[in-house]
Amino acid sequence: MRKFLRTTILALALLAASSAFAQVSHGGEPLFNHSMAKVTTNTRYLPTIDNAQLLQQDIDGVKGAGPMRVGIGQKCNIDVLADAQKTKDADGMHFMLAVQSPGATFVGLAFSAFELAEGAELFIYDQSGEFVLGKYVKSDVMDDGRFVTQAVPGSTAYIEYNVPAGTDPGKLQISSVRHGYKDIFQMIEDTYDEAEANMKGQHGNADGNCHINVKCPEGDDWRDQIRSVVAIEIIANTNYGQVTFMCSGALVNNTRQDRTPYVLSAFHCQDESAMLSDLREYYPNIQITGLDFIFYFLYETVSCNSTSGVGNKSVSGGDIVAKYSYSSGSDMLLLKLRSDVPDAYTPYYAGWDRNSVSSPQPGSCIHHPGGDFKKISIPRAISNSSYYPNFYRVSWYTGTQMKGVTEQGSSGSPLFNASKRIIGQLYAGSSYCDQPDGDDYYGKVSVSWEGGGLVTNQLKNWLDPDNTGVSTLDGINYKDEDPLAINTTLQNKPFTVYPNPSNGMVRFDIDFIGSADYKVFDLSGRCVKEGTTVLTSTVQSIDLRSLPKGSYTLSLKAGSRTYSTQVVVK
Repeated sequence: MRKFLRTTILALALLAASSAFAQVSHGGEPLFNHSMAKVTTNTRYLPTIDNAQLLQQDIDGVKGAGPMRVGIGQKCNIDVLADAQKTKDADGMHFMLAVQSPGATFVGLAFSAFELAEGAELFIYDQSGEFVLGKYVKSDVMDDGRFVTQAVPGSTAYIEYNVPAGTDPGKLQISSVRHGYKDIFQMIEDTYDEAEANMKGQHGNADGNCHINVKCPEGDDWRDQIRSVVAIEIIANTNYGQVTFMCSGALVNNTRQDRTPYVLSAFHCQDESAMLSDLREYYPNIQITGLDFIFYFLYETVSCNSTSGVGNKSVSGGDIVAKYSYSSGSDMLLLKLRSDVPDAYTPYYAGWDRNSVSSPQPGSCIHHPGGDFKKISIPRAISNSSYYPNFYRVSWYTGTQMKGVTEQGSSGSPLFNASKRIIGQLYAGSSYCDQPDGDDYYGKVSVSWEGGGLVTNQLKNWLDPDNTGVSTLDGINYKDEDPLAINTTLQNKPFTVYPNPSNGMVRFDIDFIGSADYKVFDLSGRCVKEGTTVLTSTVQSIDLRSLPKGSYTLSLKAGSRTYSTQVVVK
């Protein structure tokens, strides 16, 4: 987000041709995700990076024009099959390798050669074993041979590759490892001491303390729209290595209602000139060679007051199909994912309103401030801006009535009107938690619709491909929806289980007595447990102690209503 006062532009990417790749986990369980396997695993160590120095560079570089970095890449040459610990049994050959970037808050792997064998399965997970990416299979191999994973929390990524007996294992070569120096997954405190206190928008840790988690009651009327909003990790490939940034965006519906995966965000999230303005101070000859996008779904806390959550539901790969600049337009960016969003992510394709209205009835803004877990903010008023006619001016509640604001990382996030349709995306502003009376500016959908008159700088061609002329469109849920697995405005309510985390015996209190069906989904969206329980006025609990340690989504159908929340079994 471009802050007019004390902050910089948030999460930048650049408009450059990005290489084709797509990444979606297919579910399944690793074979060696336990402590003894990790003790004996071979490890490749990368050079140590000075996180404090990078943070100081960011602080020194805050001039109101540069991007907010969250991580940098280290070039390397790691042959996974050659360096891994190998185990052979009747099922085939198993390769285990740990890649560590000391002091990293997250790591991401870029494969220059990614050739998986037929029937082979690849998993990547963290030290705890609770955060698992995969399985990846032969169908994930792209024509250009590249593959980029999403971020894995912590300093170490464990690679497990299982190949059937008698099969050529293929190739797995890592050319770059992204090193996070701002925490993408945890709300961190006192990690960076003075640097944290003086810098806004720590990635994964919103600077302000006024933000409202979407799991809170303020989000109850927006459960569908919440599922449309994504965090966007933007990986810029340069001659110095990779640089990583963050933005927000939202899946949007089109008049064919065919669930084409369009994501609306902000133009300045790909503005090369703004991105390089601060980087050139430290890397004078830096050049951009390409761009990769990773989209994070359901990146939320487990409950209203929780500071933990899960962020491994991602889709990698996207293309810019339309953009309209902030200097002469409405700061609009429309991306198209290279693969469909899995049903397990329960996506919602938000509706929109392209009517030109001077003072729309306020709805909500749903966003990822500082790259943090998803938040919801409720505007006090929306009005036309006389100074910026292509943008809506949004004012926020203050004092005891305060209902959230925005900050870096929120850029590109949708502004909904009272009819729950998108009317703009976040460009800039002066609000932050200590200054809620500052205004924010959102590029108008009504301006972006025709844009600059070309298919490459307007929404019309993409969101109304058959030229129906409709001015409003409601959102749509994902296909083959399971009422037990999704949050719908009419059926679903969040509920709190306790204790959480627990040993698996969880209790709760809902206004229902009688037989209730439940389903439990793992991080890949696979149903791992289901059954029926009898709820009474004194006993409302479910026994999940048979499940392995980890994070799960619990959906409970009680009467005509469905409840859903996340639980952690320890």
